[in-house]
Amino acid sequence: MHVEAETTVNRPRAEVFDYIARAEQLPEYVTEFAWVKQVSDGEPARGTEYSYKMARGQAEGTFDWTVFEPPSRLAWHGPPAKAGPGSMEPSGHWELTDADAGATHVKLVMEPRPGGLFKLMAPFMAMGMRKGNARALERLKEKLEQPAAAG
Repeated sequence: MHVEAETTVNRPRAEVFDYIARAEQLPEYVTEFAWVKQVSDGEPARGTEYSYKMARGQAEGTFDWTVFEPPSRLAWHGPPAKAGPGSMEPSGHWELTDADAGATHVKLVMEPRPGGLFKLMAPFMAMGMRKGNARALERLKEKLEQPAAAG
């Protein structure tokens, strides 16, 4: 499967990258995740490992950053996560490029590999992923563009 979504965020590229690189923040904008936790120690980098649980279906698994190139590219991959009659091997990447007036063009490319019964459901699942990714990027944009809380 190959699913893409794009948006422009009115924040500097380094700021957008730093936020996305902290994968434990994924549930804040990708509501399909119940939670994501950093497993390995240290600041996010190539090889940083995360565990996760999906909100629906109770699937759990891990992934790690396979490409970590601030402030332009992040890629992830993980072993297949079993979910009922199928499995899904998480894989994909983020591409960040400069847009006008200090904004950042954000491209999310998901390339999960379905297994078992999910292979038959892939076209339907890709449609759902497209909608989910578009909503996730809308939430990411809103979150990053909101004024910092006064404190």
